[in-house]
Amino acid sequence: MLDIVMYHYVRPVRQSRYPNIKALAIDGFHRQLDYFSTKRSVVSTADVINAVKGKFELPENSIWLTFDDGYRDHLEYVVPLLEQYGFDGAFFPVSDCYEKRRMLDVNKIHFILATIESDMALLDRLKMEMFAIGYHRTDWDAFWASVDKSSRYDSKEVVFFKRMTQKELPTQHRYEIITNIFADVVRRPEAELADELYMSRDELISLHSRGFTIGSHTASHRWLDSLSIEEQQSEISESLQSLEGIRGNLTDWIMCYPYGGYNNETLTILKSTECALALTTKVGSVDIYSDSQYELKRLNTNDYPQ
Repeated sequence: MLDIVMYHYVRPVRQSRYPNIKALAIDGFHRQLDYFSTKRSVVSTADVINAVKGKFELPENSIWLTFDDGYRDHLEYVVPLLEQYGFDGAFFPVSDCYEKRRMLDVNKIHFILATIESDMALLDRLKMEMFAIGYHRTDWDAFWASVDKSSRYDSKEVVFFKRMTQKELPTQHRYEIITNIFADVVRRPEAELADELYMSRDELISLHSRGFTIGSHTASHRWLDSLSIEEQQSEISESLQSLEGIRGNLTDWIMCYPYGGYNNETLTILKSTECALALTTKVGSVDIYSDSQYELKRLNTNDYPQ
């Protein structure tokens, strides 16, 4: 069995401007790598791809490290430690972030959550924005009753806010709400924070030249399973065009689904390309020899000692 570990923010969070953001601290990441070095077999991306092709047998207790969203954290803090331990890793930036320097709504939400004073204040602000657009109390009550608020890590209030602003509300309403709350609560220009948050195209090229794998996290980080097949094709094709400029050859490229969202149409698109693997957010270990190569489960960094 193979464990695929999913990472997002890795930073000296207590000393940062946003100490409440949900991030893995550097010392915790360091201890985790030390644990992997003694208890697990950290495999390379090439090892995993070759195992899927039947050309390599993974060792027992295999673990593969993956890093989503293309944060500058990964270049500044993760890569030096990976190189120190002799470990490989695969990185999945969103092409709009490094090509257009656009800040993703999901990251705006993270910074809102790290800045606002309480979960109830978060819901009060969401309610105020929804009522300003034209929603009513009955609409709010219906959403609260119907939206799944279960989570391994977040409170039900935070889960509700995330799901309403990431998927449940219409696209334009989500954009207006997130933009308004971000401007009022975080109070930083989006372009400035995007430059601070994400790796640039040149930095990703440098990361590739150091031997690390760069994959696709789509063009704009939308739920693929909420899009038409034409929209999905556009999201994937645009990201691959940018990816080709970073790594050149697209043979055996890897997809990482935003939010873990995909459907049968997504799988059809991937099968028509030279995609080697695709990563979900479904929780669990992988039997690399029998599980679908485009539906690989992952585990969270919080599932391991820190």
